[in-house]
Amino acid sequence: MAMDWSNIRAKRYSPERPPEWPADIKSISLEGVSLFGIEPATNKLYWDGREVVLRDRVVTLGGVERFLVALAAVGTFGLFIVELLQWWST
Repeated sequence: MAMDWSNIRAKRYSPERPPEWPADIKSISLEGVSLFGIEPATNKLYWDGREVVLRDRVVTLGGVERFLVALAAVGTFGLFIVELLQWWST
């Protein structure tokens, strides 16, 4: 049985959605799930023929942040040594 893609595209969104979602976000209907596809060679995800692009936002620390992290690590290790020596001497 051939699929009626124009009918699936017409019903791709569900009328139901969580109320806390932003107004411009819509749920995908069960018919709309048929519009998902994967390119086996690259494992890229597509929806209705368009690539789904995921943005990976990597947070990198600057020089000041790295210095503060190193200072906190050294201080924590120093406190551990002091506590260990106090425990050892008792």
